[in-house]
Amino acid sequence: MLIHQVLVSMLMWWSEQNSNIQLQTLLAHGDMTQQTLLSDLLGLMDEASAIAREYYRKADELDVIKKGDSTPLTEADTALHHLITGHLRSMAIGLPVLSEESNLEEIATRHSWKACWIIDPLDGTKEFIEKTDQFTINVSLVIDGRAELGIISIPCLHEHWVGIVGNGAAIFSEGKGLSGRAVKTQSYIPPNPLVMLASHRHAPKRVEALMSSLTRSFGEVHRLNSGSAVKFCDVVSGAADVYPRTSPCSEWDVAAGDALVRAAGGSVTDREGHQILYNQRESLLAQPFVAAADPMIDFAQIIFAGR
Repeated sequence: MLIHQVLVSMLMWWSEQNSNIQLQTLLAHGDMTQQTLLSDLLGLMDEASAIAREYYRKADELDVIKKGDSTPLTEADTALHHLITGHLRSMAIGLPVLSEESNLEEIATRHSWKACWIIDPLDGTKEFIEKTDQFTINVSLVIDGRAELGIISIPCLHEHWVGIVGNGAAIFSEGKGLSGRAVKTQSYIPPNPLVMLASHRHAPKRVEALMSSLTRSFGEVHRLNSGSAVKFCDVVSGAADVYPRTSPCSEWDVAAGDALVRAAGGSVTDREGHQILYNQRESLLAQPFVAAADPMIDFAQIIFAGR
């Protein structure tokens, strides 16, 4: 009977009392509960994912613009930006939004924001254009610089991966509301091969250096290629043990995955092993980081020592 009760509790964390004090305080001001917040967000992500798939079907017909940093921008990015930012701003908790597609005027006062949404309306635009299926929609809630809630939607899988730090993580199927499945990261068990995530776009020499660092500590290391923020989901699902990132990316690429992995029992740290802070610096480029399924292993020390 006790085992059954524990399983029921795990499967229903999103319907129970919110244990995240920072989020609890924020929601109280908007007279919202964790359950109503998640229900609202899942409905939004259902709509956003459906729109993303509509654009995806005609991806080869979309106009592609090169932004100042040479990353691509399509109609899909813009449409999803307007949908998601408009909805988030209208919510009862009334927080500002920092999006990859925000203009400078919209985020001019961002350093004064105690809490905000950080979003990437379409993470993996290159994957989207090339029709690899590995693009995501990332939404994170940041309070006092820390990612406390994260959602990574994978439109081609019709799934929303959700985590609230201190409460848990779960996978929700599109259109099913709060009917989800709890997930938790897995500990590394030697002498199994360690699985490291990378992207086929990452520089070969950089990836080889990372794998060499891990090989010295773990012996056999396998590489798993994955795109966009799907890599964070792979850490949570048990498909991979670690995702180190030393190449440039932005805070909206990381924040949702950070909250998801930590909520599921893993860790995400900078190269010194510290928790990552968001919207705290002049630059919106993310620091090098390591996302790991097993928080008991100091991957940051192993990977970055002497670098």
